[in-house]
Amino acid sequence: MRADNRRTDTRDRVLAVALELFAQQGYQVTSLREIADRLGVTKAAVYFHFRTKQEILTALLRGYADVVVALVADAERGRPLTAADEEALLRRYAAFQQQWGFGFVLLVRQNYAEVRDLPIGAEVRERTAELVRALAPAGAGPKELLRVRMALTTFQVAASTEDPVAFEAAVAVALEILRSGRDMDHSASQP
Repeated sequence: MRADNRRTDTRDRVLAVALELFAQQGYQVTSLREIADRLGVTKAAVYFHFRTKQEILTALLRGYADVVVALVADAERGRPLTAADEEALLRRYAAFQQQWGFGFVLLVRQNYAEVRDLPIGAEVRERTAELVRALAPAGAGPKELLRVRMALTTFQVAASTEDPVAFEAAVAVALEILRSGRDMDHSASQP
Protein backbone atom coordinates (compact mmCIF):
# COMPACT_ATOMS: atom_id res chain seq x y z
CA MET A 1 0.00 0.00 0.00
CA ARG A 2 2.89 2.34 0.67
CA ALA A 3 4.02 2.17 -2.96
CA ASP A 4 0.55 3.36 -4.09
CA ASN A 5 0.84 6.41 -1.82
CA ARG A 6 4.23 7.23 -3.29
CA ARG A 7 2.84 6.93 -6.83
CA THR A 8 -0.01 9.29 -6.02
CA ASP A 9 2.39 11.64 -4.27
CA THR A 10 4.73 11.69 -7.28
CA ARG A 11 1.83 12.31 -9.65
CA ASP A 12 0.58 15.19 -7.49
CA ARG A 13 4.10 16.62 -7.24
CA VAL A 14 4.50 16.45 -11.04
CA LEU A 15 1.26 18.39 -11.43
CA ALA A 16 2.28 21.00 -8.84
CA VAL A 17 5.70 21.56 -10.40
CA ALA A 18 4.29 21.60 -13.92
CA LEU A 19 1.67 24.16 -12.89
CA GLU A 20 4.38 26.36 -11.44
CA LEU A 21 6.68 26.06 -14.47
CA PHE A 22 3.91 26.40 -17.07
CA ALA A 23 2.69 29.55 -15.27
CA GLN A 24 6.15 31.07 -14.81
CA GLN A 25 7.81 30.37 -18.13
CA GLY A 26 5.13 28.94 -20.39
CA TYR A 27 3.97 25.56 -21.57
CA GLN A 28 6.00 25.57 -24.79
CA VAL A 29 9.28 26.39 -23.04
CA THR A 30 8.94 23.88 -20.20
CA SER A 31 10.29 20.39 -20.87
CA LEU A 32 9.54 17.10 -19.20
CA ARG A 33 13.26 16.95 -18.33
CA GLU A 34 12.95 20.26 -16.49
CA ILE A 35 9.94 19.02 -14.56
CA ALA A 36 11.83 15.85 -13.59
CA ASP A 37 14.93 17.83 -12.59
CA ARG A 38 12.88 20.20 -10.42
CA LEU A 39 11.33 17.19 -8.69
CA GLY A 40 14.65 15.42 -8.27
CA VAL A 41 13.39 12.33 -10.10
CA THR A 42 14.22 10.68 -13.39
CA LYS A 43 12.41 11.52 -16.58
CA ALA A 44 11.18 7.91 -16.52
CA ALA A 45 9.43 8.62 -13.20
CA VAL A 46 7.54 11.46 -14.87
CA TYR A 47 6.78 9.23 -17.90
CA PHE A 48 5.31 6.64 -15.54
CA HIS A 49 2.49 9.10 -14.82
CA PHE A 50 2.41 11.25 -17.96
CA ARG A 51 3.75 10.41 -21.40
CA THR A 52 3.58 13.99 -22.67
CA LYS A 53 3.35 17.58 -21.49
CA GLN A 54 -0.09 17.66 -23.09
CA GLU A 55 -1.22 14.91 -20.70
CA ILE A 56 0.06 16.98 -17.78
CA LEU A 57 -1.75 20.11 -18.98
CA THR A 58 -4.90 18.06 -19.56
CA ALA A 59 -4.68 16.61 -16.03
CA LEU A 60 -4.35 20.10 -14.55
CA LEU A 61 -7.36 21.33 -16.47
CA ARG A 62 -9.31 18.14 -15.68
CA GLY A 63 -8.88 18.83 -11.97
CA TYR A 64 -10.28 22.32 -12.48
CA ALA A 65 -13.19 21.16 -14.66
CA ASP A 66 -14.18 18.43 -12.19
CA VAL A 67 -14.55 20.93 -9.35
CA VAL A 68 -16.64 23.25 -11.52
CA VAL A 69 -18.88 20.28 -12.46
CA ALA A 70 -19.46 19.60 -8.75
CA LEU A 71 -20.32 23.27 -8.12
CA VAL A 72 -22.80 23.27 -11.00
CA ALA A 73 -24.42 20.06 -9.75
CA ASP A 74 -24.86 21.59 -6.31
CA ALA A 75 -26.31 24.77 -7.80
CA GLU A 76 -28.77 22.90 -9.97
CA ARG A 77 -30.01 20.85 -7.02
CA GLY A 78 -31.01 24.06 -5.25
CA ARG A 79 -32.84 25.69 -8.18
CA PRO A 80 -33.96 28.38 -7.87
CA LEU A 81 -31.05 29.61 -5.78
CA THR A 82 -31.79 31.57 -2.66
CA ALA A 83 -29.51 34.41 -1.57
CA ALA A 84 -27.95 32.02 0.95
CA ASP A 85 -27.39 29.40 -1.79
CA GLU A 86 -25.67 31.97 -3.99
CA GLU A 87 -23.41 33.06 -1.18
CA ALA A 88 -22.52 29.47 -0.27
CA LEU A 89 -21.74 28.67 -3.92
CA LEU A 90 -19.59 31.78 -4.30
CA ARG A 91 -17.72 30.94 -1.07
CA ARG A 92 -17.00 27.44 -2.37
CA TYR A 93 -15.83 28.89 -5.68
CA ALA A 94 -13.62 31.37 -3.80
CA ALA A 95 -12.07 28.58 -1.75
CA PHE A 96 -11.50 26.61 -4.93
CA GLN A 97 -9.83 29.56 -6.67
CA GLN A 98 -7.74 30.26 -3.59
CA GLN A 99 -6.60 26.63 -3.48
CA TRP A 100 -5.53 26.73 -7.14
CA GLY A 101 -3.97 30.15 -6.65
CA PHE A 102 -2.53 32.64 -9.04
CA GLY A 103 -0.45 29.96 -10.74
CA PHE A 104 -3.55 28.51 -12.35
CA VAL A 105 -4.77 31.94 -13.47
CA LEU A 106 -1.35 32.58 -15.03
CA LEU A 107 -1.29 29.13 -16.59
CA VAL A 108 -4.51 29.78 -18.47
CA ARG A 109 -3.71 33.38 -19.37
CA GLN A 110 -0.17 32.81 -20.59
CA ASN A 111 -0.87 29.54 -22.35
CA TYR A 112 -4.30 30.36 -23.71
CA ALA A 113 -3.62 29.10 -27.24
CA GLU A 114 -2.46 25.72 -25.97
CA VAL A 115 -5.36 25.44 -23.52
CA ARG A 116 -7.89 26.54 -26.14
CA ASP A 117 -6.71 23.94 -28.65
CA LEU A 118 -7.01 20.97 -26.29
CA PRO A 119 -10.30 19.06 -26.00
CA ILE A 120 -10.20 19.71 -22.25
CA GLY A 121 -9.96 23.45 -22.98
CA ALA A 122 -13.35 23.35 -24.68
CA GLU A 123 -14.70 21.34 -21.76
CA VAL A 124 -13.42 23.89 -19.22
CA ARG A 125 -15.10 26.70 -21.18
CA GLU A 126 -18.37 24.74 -21.32
CA ARG A 127 -18.27 23.86 -17.61
CA THR A 128 -17.61 27.50 -16.75
CA ALA A 129 -20.55 28.53 -18.94
CA GLU A 130 -22.70 26.00 -17.05
CA LEU A 131 -21.65 27.58 -13.76
CA VAL A 132 -22.58 31.01 -15.12
CA ARG A 133 -26.00 29.72 -16.19
CA ALA A 134 -26.47 28.01 -12.81
CA LEU A 135 -25.83 31.27 -10.96
CA ALA A 136 -28.00 33.33 -13.31
CA PRO A 137 -31.74 33.62 -12.81
CA ALA A 138 -33.93 31.44 -15.03
CA GLY A 139 -34.30 32.95 -18.49
CA ALA A 140 -31.35 35.31 -17.99
CA GLY A 141 -30.38 37.39 -20.98
CA PRO A 142 -26.92 38.44 -22.15
CA LYS A 143 -26.71 41.32 -19.65
CA GLU A 144 -27.38 39.08 -16.63
CA LEU A 145 -25.04 36.35 -17.91
CA LEU A 146 -22.27 38.93 -18.33
CA ARG A 147 -22.95 40.17 -14.80
CA VAL A 148 -22.46 36.63 -13.47
CA ARG A 149 -19.21 36.23 -15.46
CA MET A 150 -17.98 39.51 -13.98
CA ALA A 151 -18.85 38.30 -10.49
CA LEU A 152 -16.87 35.08 -11.02
CA THR A 153 -13.93 37.02 -12.41
CA THR A 154 -13.50 38.78 -9.07
CA PHE A 155 -11.97 35.56 -7.73
CA GLN A 156 -9.33 35.49 -10.47
CA VAL A 157 -8.47 39.09 -9.60
CA ALA A 158 -8.29 38.13 -5.92
CA ALA A 159 -5.94 35.26 -6.80
CA SER A 160 -3.66 37.70 -8.60
CA THR A 161 -3.17 39.67 -5.39
CA GLU A 162 -1.93 36.53 -3.61
CA ASP A 163 -3.56 37.92 -0.46
CA PRO A 164 -5.85 35.45 1.37
CA VAL A 165 -7.98 38.33 2.69
CA ALA A 166 -8.76 39.35 -0.89
CA PHE A 167 -10.94 36.26 -1.33
CA GLU A 168 -13.31 37.35 1.43
CA ALA A 169 -13.56 40.76 -0.22
CA ALA A 170 -14.11 39.04 -3.58
CA VAL A 171 -17.12 37.17 -2.16
CA ALA A 172 -18.64 40.47 -1.03
CA VAL A 173 -17.92 42.16 -4.38
CA ALA A 174 -19.27 39.20 -6.36
CA LEU A 175 -22.48 39.21 -4.34
CA GLU A 176 -22.83 42.97 -4.85
CA ILE A 177 -22.41 42.53 -8.60
CA LEU A 178 -25.01 39.77 -8.75
CA ARG A 179 -27.55 41.39 -6.47
CA SER A 180 -27.22 45.01 -7.52
CA GLY A 181 -27.91 44.07 -11.10
CA ARG A 182 -30.99 42.17 -10.08
CA ASP A 183 -32.15 45.04 -7.90
CA MET A 184 -31.66 47.46 -10.81
CA ASP A 185 -33.50 45.14 -13.21
CA HIS A 186 -36.34 44.69 -10.73
CA SER A 187 -36.72 48.41 -10.00
CA ALA A 188 -36.63 49.22 -13.74
CA SER A 189 -39.58 46.88 -14.31
CA GLN A 190 -41.68 48.58 -11.57
CA PRO A 191 -44.12 51.32 -12.73
